[in-house]
Amino acid sequence: MENLTLKEKMGVNEVKIAGYLHFLSGESIKENRCGRYFQCSLRRDFIDINGEPRHDYLLLRTYDPEIGETLCSLENGAPIYVEGEARSSLGSGKMYILVKSVTSLS
Repeated sequence: MENLTLKEKMGVNEVKIAGYLHFLSGESIKENRCGRYFQCSLRRDFIDINGEPRHDYLLLRTYDPEIGETLCSLENGAPIYVEGEARSSLGSGKMYILVKSVTSLS
């Protein structure tokens, strides 16, 4: 990224992250003005700056039915690698990762 212009750097919105699939309680298939989507989360386990275990849950969303089916075919807690974009919901402003691809790591 060193050779990119400021405008090009500001256009970068890539997310590449690995963690554990976590199904949300309640409805996982929803709909908004952009269409139907599947949502779940990615659990990241690590040690925080105080030396305590920490679990972050990052919201994942996909409008691609094939990616949704792939995620549904996996078990809760399955290790996965996700590529996508950081987004914010138009209605609530909640941050999520718009999944473009998912790979099972098991």
